[in-house]
Amino acid sequence: MRLLDMLADPQTKNTYLVASRQGIYRVEHGKYEMLIAGCYFGITAQDGYIYCFKTDSLAAAEANPNCGSLLRHEFRDNIVGEAEILCDGLDYNGHQIDFFDGSFWLVDSGNQQILEFDSGWNATAHPIGPPVERRSEEDVHINSFHGRGDRIFLMFHNGHRGIPSEIVEYDRAFREIRRTRLASTGCHDIVPLEDGSLLYCESIKGQIAVVSGATHKIDELYTRGLAVSDDEIAVGSSLYGVRASRQMLPGFVTFLDRQYNRISRLHLPAAPTQIRRLDGHDLSLSMPR
Repeated sequence: MRLLDMLADPQTKNTYLVASRQGIYRVEHGKYEMLIAGCYFGITAQDGYIYCFKTDSLAAAEANPNCGSLLRHEFRDNIVGEAEILCDGLDYNGHQIDFFDGSFWLVDSGNQQILEFDSGWNATAHPIGPPVERRSEEDVHINSFHGRGDRIFLMFHNGHRGIPSEIVEYDRAFREIRRTRLASTGCHDIVPLEDGSLLYCESIKGQIAVVSGATHKIDELYTRGLAVSDDEIAVGSSLYGVRASRQMLPGFVTFLDRQYNRISRLHLPAAPTQIRRLDGHDLSLSMPR
């Protein structure tokens, strides 16, 4: 079943793909199943395929820092095909991925840059400032990407800098247009809403928030992973531990209606790193694709 067919398939309504350090899950309000085992940070879907950024545990990455890879799996009738390697030898510290404006995009957090891939999976690097030492006071730790129209939005985590997170808006040539400082450090995800406002995960406060607007508490955990459709919002959250143990931590997906009232909540054995709605009706997806 191709994604275009899924749009009209009621069985995919309110169904999500969730990436985690333990694998990729198919999630609904009351149940989940693991589709693919492994350590994943980025995930998106298009035309009946699942695309994902796969990496390795921190301990393994220290010995092999170029263990990151972009993979594609055919996903038809809830059956996942074998992995096709699109690009490997990437830095282990990659985060979100998506299609935007005819290209495929990867947040290359470890190198403080965005990688733009053409149809042949050749990459163009877009450095965000000069190279910096990892986890230094100059490392903004970009973790989220969203393209909308002729604008690109990036989330600067800023935890290593000791300052609040920032959403930085660029034009298509990566010239900075606007910089918005948020209420706390360590934020994730950027989703433009219908009115143009930006929704994000204020992770360390266990909530989601609208830039310069209302906040909505999810739990006392660490929010990360955000998908928004016309009828509901899916938010990931998890325990938050030292980097070496995060691969073993469990998590949740909480479902809200568009008035931010809780509908349901699902426990997962793994902490969500990114969430996408399967039927494509998802404002977290960049546009145009």
